[in-house]
Formats: sequence, C-alpha cells, structure tokens
Amino acid sequence: MTFIVVCVITFGLAVFALTRRRLLWGVLGVGAHSLALAGVYLYLAAPDVALTEAAVGFALVTFVYLLALRRTGRLVVAATESPPLLYTENDGIAGLEWELLKRFGRWLHRDVEVLWVPRSEIPRLLLSGEAELAVGGFIPGEEDHRLQFTKPHVPTRMVRLESPGHEGPVLAVRGDRAADHLPRGGHAVDGAEELEDALQAGTAGGAVVDALRLWIWRLRGVGTSMDVHSVEEDLGYCMAVAPENEELYESLEAFLYELAAEGELERLVQRFLG
Repeated sequence: MTFIVVCVITFGLAVFALTRRRLLWGVLGVGAHSLALAGVYLYLAAPDVALTEAAVGFALVTFVYLLALRRTGRLVVAATESPPLLYTENDGIAGLEWELLKRFGRWLHRDVEVLWVPRSEIPRLLLSGEAELAVGGFIPGEEDHRLQFTKPHVPTRMVRLESPGHEGPVLAVRGDRAADHLPRGGHAVDGAEELEDALQAGTAGGAVVDALRLWIWRLRGVGTSMDVHSVEEDLGYCMAVAPENEELYESLEAFLYELAAEGELERLVQRFLG
C-alpha cells in the first residue's frame, strides 16, 4: 500500500512540474519528483539506484537548474517618465509601474533594464526587438496597433486644456494617444517636459494630456488657469509587448492576474496613487 502511495505522489509531482507557469516552481517540482522517484527505487530493492537518483536527480540537477535561473538574462524595458507611475528618483527608479516591473522580473528570474526613450520611439524599439516591454503611462494610440497590450492596471481619461483668449497652438506628446486628439493647427512635441515648459512659458494655447499628467501639473501649479475639457473617457494605463513575443505577453498577463486576484495590485495602486 505504501508503495502505491509513493508511486501516486511521484506521478503527481511530475504533473505538477510540467504544468507550472513559473520556472522556479517547475524546477522545485522536478527536484521533488526525483526525490520521490528515489523512494520508488528503494521500494524496488535498488538502494544503489535510489542513492544515485537522490544525489544526482534531486541534489545536483536541482542545484544546476536553480543556478541557471539566476542567469537567464535581462528583461529590457522601453519607458518614458510618467510620475507617479514611473520616474527617476536620486540614482534609482520609483513609482507604481517600477514596483510591478521589479516583481515581474523576480517572477521571471530576470534582471530588469530600463531604457529611457521618447514616447514616439517605443513602437520601433519593440518591433525591432531592442526592447521586450514598454511602460510609462502607456495609453495605446493609433500608431500602436501592431503591439500587444495588457489589460489596464490604472483607469484614466484624456483631457484638453485651453487658455481663454490665447492664440498659441494646442500641443501633445508625439506618439502618445493624446496626439490623436490634436485639433487642426495643433503640434506634437517630443516629450512631456517640453510640453510643460511651453505651458509655463505661455507659448502654448493649450494641451491634450491624460488625467494623471494633469494632476501632476496642478500640483506644480502648471495650467491652473486653463479650462479643462474631457475628450475621451474609459481609458487605462497598459503595458505593451512586441506582437511576436507571445510567451512574455502570456506571462505578464498571468502575473498581473495573480496580483489582482490576491488584492495586491489594488494595494499597490492605493499606495502610489492613493
């Protein structure tokens, strides 16, 4: 009877190892399977084979796999600064999306490397394979139709700021969804900093931005005298993945689903955006 139980456990551990999404759990399952298999050999009166299986299959092979997991490479992320989602702080990086990236990197057993680029450069980097993932207040626009997007982790909307009586052009960040809503005569600029500088200098008659960017500007006293009009509702910040990288996309979706199911995603949103 004991022998049958050990055989069932061995088979169950094999199934467990083969069905894990996370590599770490798969490796631990393989190691436990080898240990159970050593028990099977012992019951079959083959102690030398059982000892070899335990020493090689469980100890040595599991150690080599765990070592390999620590050397599986980097996760290259293209990003634009978008506080409080993602921004530089002193010599490091902070924000909600950085916390998500760090946890996802550990989930994949890969080191995260961030490439700071203009928003308009992100599709090219993903499609060329120079980056695998894109974040930084990412709201899909018309130019991003070839990319894959996760479900939104933070809701938002798009608004237009207008300065009464000012004749300057309405501006938006090039490549961002906001640029899809520019009126005739509007201009796209390379980054949010350039857009903010134009508003402070009074050379812009308005801007199209997401609600989170507007909130940050209001905290800094930028555009407080401008009228605000909603131009698109029910949007959300996503993460973008290259279309051919299905494995990474499925892993990212599974990771975010697990965080949401545990309530951890909501806690992180409250912590950073409260």
